[in-house]
Amino acid sequence: MIVVLDIMQTEVVSVTSDMNARELARKLAAEDISGAPVIDGEGALVGVVSQTDLVRLAAREQGLDPAVTTARFDVASGYDDAQDPEDDPGELDAYGFFVPEELPFSARSVLNAVPESRFDMTTVEEIMTPAFYSVRPDLPVTELADYLARGRIQRAVVVEDGRLIGIVTALDVLRAVADDRLGG
Repeated sequence: MIVVLDIMQTEVVSVTSDMNARELARKLAAEDISGAPVIDGEGALVGVVSQTDLVRLAAREQGLDPAVTTARFDVASGYDDAQDPEDDPGELDAYGFFVPEELPFSARSVLNAVPESRFDMTTVEEIMTPAFYSVRPDLPVTELADYLARGRIQRAVVVEDGRLIGIVTALDVLRAVADDRLGG
């Protein structure tokens, strides 16, 4: 039986809660990643932050309501551009992962769309999600797969004694399946 420790990634790019939003955007772009765990000065995990948080910040700074301007995505029917923006915007896309292309900003233009001082004055702590999905390194991969599927999440941080030791993704599980490492 393989466990999370056997498939997790140990080289994890993390950021600190006191980093400003511009530094975060540059780090995510430089590392070519969409998000990162947030640690405090002692290495303890305190949350997660993503490019979506940066896009929301840019929307707010431009006077837009990210909850209303976020596209709704329904797995059964696809993007519904006819849906009334007054409907519950979080119903189909609670975390705002799908942003319509016609918005006056994009992830690539976030750094230029907002005056320098706005992104420099906002810390990661202000935009991060203080909750995170975490697993233990000794969790069987079959249980991890169930956890990711039930939570409809793509990744979980691996924590031991309150410290970040790795990250594991749905892709890591798929690789284990493809390599026939799950057994039975």
